[in-house]
Amino acid sequence: MSTLQIGPRHRYLEHYPSNSRRIWYLALAVIATIMLYYESYVLPSVAPLVLASFKLGIPTYTSILLLSNFIGAISAIFGSLSDRIGRSNLIVYGLLITGIGTILMSLVNVLWLFFVLIGVLGFIEGIILVTTPALVRDFSPRFGRALAMGFWTVGPVGGSVLATTIASLTLTPAGTWQSQYVISGIVGVAIFALCFLFLRELSPGMRDQIMNTVKEKERVESRAGSIDTEKAIEHPWRQMLNPRLMVSAFGISVFLLIYYAAVGFFPLYLNKIFGFTVSQANGLVSVFWLVNVAAAIIIGFVSDRTLVRKPYMLAGSLTTIVVTILFIGRIGIPTSSGLMIVFLSLFGITMAVGYVTWMAAYTETIEDINPALVATGMAVEGFILRMIVVLSTLAFSFVVTNSANGSQWATWWWICTVGAVVFIPTIFVVSGYWRRASTRAAAQARELSVETA
Repeated sequence: MSTLQIGPRHRYLEHYPSNSRRIWYLALAVIATIMLYYESYVLPSVAPLVLASFKLGIPTYTSILLLSNFIGAISAIFGSLSDRIGRSNLIVYGLLITGIGTILMSLVNVLWLFFVLIGVLGFIEGIILVTTPALVRDFSPRFGRALAMGFWTVGPVGGSVLATTIASLTLTPAGTWQSQYVISGIVGVAIFALCFLFLRELSPGMRDQIMNTVKEKERVESRAGSIDTEKAIEHPWRQMLNPRLMVSAFGISVFLLIYYAAVGFFPLYLNKIFGFTVSQANGLVSVFWLVNVAAAIIIGFVSDRTLVRKPYMLAGSLTTIVVTILFIGRIGIPTSSGLMIVFLSLFGITMAVGYVTWMAAYTETIEDINPALVATGMAVEGFILRMIVVLSTLAFSFVVTNSANGSQWATWWWICTVGAVVFIPTIFVVSGYWRRASTRAAAQARELSVETA
């Protein structure tokens, strides 16, 4: 029995692509991710206006975010189906649904329908959170994995950049929050068309193998036909509900508590506590995301050159702790936009250092268990991460009951600091080494075992 494929058969590549084609497919995966996250992050960028329009308070707003993330946690499980039915169609048709749904949101004037459409976007985002990094992994051998994941990080971060930047440029002349949904929806439909025409993926036989470098592509192609792809994906959850994966996924999920706050509440925080206008706040948050994107790509390159992940994961967590403590100290003190840019830039760098190298290490850990079940392993992380987001959002609604209360915000930032501390011991459960020489030796040993098999 062949692996089930929804949609056109030609989305599978029967030969490993050239470097230029591989980069093109990686770029499309990143563009699709940027678009889907852009649509999801429109709401935080216009939160003060939406709250005023529907006459909502912070508790109700956090309930909307709670609903979206809970649905995303459930839908992350469905993302694991891409191990069986393929990655590209889930991505392509996800873009179509969210593009249309986002346009419809601009027409909503009743709260219950607004909730429904937010739920639809949350469902699709949960699937994409699993499917796109799995596709990026497929096209990135291990010695280039961190850089590829750095570019994948451009997806969620780039979505935030687009949402906040476009809001800061167009909110004042447009005058309504609905304008942001119109813009993002139209762009989303255009990106759907692009990916529908050009996005492809590796055949199951090729993606179900481990590659260290692209020089191994001939071996991967030659062995693809001999791999029993159906047998490789038997009992997927039994294989992927692995303590190493679950502990690591929990660790990164609590490390990212400050990231969730940035996505959902930074514009609101800067507006209420430091007195920046909504447009100014979105501009400042755009700097955070732009620095984060640049840092993610740079640290990915450095990690691949040095062939280690764990030292950077540790450095990222320690420096995030320090910056958060300094950030807390600014509450109640008048802060210029220039100094705020410094703080937000530091956050962008330290979080990129920890997260991008973790993404590389986590996907390599999944491969060590079973490379045919990468999406299922990512679904484990996606579900845990989303549930942590749900719980943290719920907790936030109890901690910050008054968005203008600086001490309540400080309490939440301390909780985020604890999350970064908890992440540290989980670094030790993922695959990988602390020294370049150890990584080289392990790769050579694996290559020898494959050749003699």
